[in-house]
Amino acid sequence: MISLTRYFLWFFFICFVFSCVCGVLAALLPTGMGAVLTAVPYLVAMIWVLLKFIKQQRRAPTQAERKKFTLGFSLIFWSYNFAFLMLGLFIFAQGDAEVWQNFMLYVQQPQFISMVVILILLIAIPLYVLTYWFYGKQAERMAAKMIDQL
Repeated sequence: MISLTRYFLWFFFICFVFSCVCGVLAALLPTGMGAVLTAVPYLVAMIWVLLKFIKQQRRAPTQAERKKFTLGFSLIFWSYNFAFLMLGLFIFAQGDAEVWQNFMLYVQQPQFISMVVILILLIAIPLYVLTYWFYGKQAERMAAKMIDQL
């Protein structure tokens, strides 16, 4: 089995860049419309990394690689989202201490935590399932077509 580290780094880099682009687009869209762009960076990075993998390895991912990609992409996506949430809070709390206090008050509310967990699961579960599916038979079909063209 090959090392997947470089593919995870590519995923992070592409996801980060597209998150910045989608963040700017979301700020320009009417309120509530920006939420549609939440999954776009993940999907673009996932497809881009699969194409890169197929071109370099000249095959689709194995079952073990498929599982590692699926779990790794999810962990990377949610870890960097959490890290930048905390960074944003830290930056804005420097200018106004009330920002951090309000956040801590919200975190202590079970209803708030429940809603956050539910919203995260509403995004995380479909992305996980989609990645697992896409890196299976779909990746095999893509690899067959791409290798024939090369």
